[in-house]
Amino acid sequence: MNWTSFFKSELEPIQPYQPGLREEQIREIAQVPSIHKLSSNESPFPPFPSALEAMRSCLSELNEYSDGSCYALKQGLAVEYGVPVDQIMVGNGTNELLMLLAEACLTPGSRVAYCWPSFIVYRMGAQVAGAAYDEVPLTTDGRFDTDALLRAIRPETKMVALCSPNNPSGGIITQAEYERFMAAVPEQVLVVLDLAYTEFATDSEHLAPLSWYDGVRPLVVLHTFSKIYGLAGVRVGYGFAPKPVVEAVDKLREPFNVNTVAQVGALASLGQDEELERRRAENALERTRLSEAFDRLGLAYYASQANFVWVFVPEPERSFEQLLERGIIVRAFPGGGGLRVGVGNHEDTLATIEAFDQLFGSDK
Repeated sequence: MNWTSFFKSELEPIQPYQPGLREEQIREIAQVPSIHKLSSNESPFPPFPSALEAMRSCLSELNEYSDGSCYALKQGLAVEYGVPVDQIMVGNGTNELLMLLAEACLTPGSRVAYCWPSFIVYRMGAQVAGAAYDEVPLTTDGRFDTDALLRAIRPETKMVALCSPNNPSGGIITQAEYERFMAAVPEQVLVVLDLAYTEFATDSEHLAPLSWYDGVRPLVVLHTFSKIYGLAGVRVGYGFAPKPVVEAVDKLREPFNVNTVAQVGALASLGQDEELERRRAENALERTRLSEAFDRLGLAYYASQANFVWVFVPEPERSFEQLLERGIIVRAFPGGGGLRVGVGNHEDTLATIEAFDQLFGSDK
């Protein structure tokens, strides 16, 4: 059987998304009893108490389909952000929304541009749509090079993706850079601003998420409840976009694409500013502890504003395996020259620093 003939030719070059290793996968490898999973940029914090209570309360109703329109959640988001309900879309994570946007907008012969390395789904969306993609190098300090990205835009470019803080480098786009970019980007190009990690940013120069959003210009602003809100296991992404973009995505998304538990948990997470600030501050503290340890060990790294730090190490693949043996699960990217180390709780940080000391310290 020649299975190739069954599938779209655009699928051939695509590599399936590879999630980070899980604890149970390395139990036989690890030489220590404690495992610290820092490979998937997950929050060490559980869902908010209000979200847990709301999710438990709806379990008896799961015989019914979820609200396919996400009515209550959209109403809550509209109040939280001051964006009209008909300019809000909700998905099974921002991953789904990115793929739906690519499916709705990109065609063979069109192009998408973004900086690299960044989120692999920007490339995957283009590949599935049969579109070409232009990958612009990051700046030397691991940030999106918005000026170079502008220069990469061609007449065929229909979409540009921006990610801040960027995954996997953690670098930000400043407000000044964003202003310059948005003022110059051609009006026929859809700008997709991916802000999955924005709640972790503490740098005052980080771009203001809705500063250019007016519901008219071709700009989509994406957020997620998976990270600082601690809802990665139920997956809720949301975005603000002009009404025609929302309508196009609605034509393509699956009915009931966001489950009931996810919707009520996300809604109950809104308005928790004090807890958000506490989590942001704790993440920044542990991120600083990691960075200071890398400084002491003489390891170069990107200054991060996310819940992970990209650190350059000799022999990344070997270092990755050696960290696994010590119970530290991080993320390696082929050809990246380093490792993405997640920021966990204080116990995670101490264990990570101890493992790095063993591998790279002067008495190793």
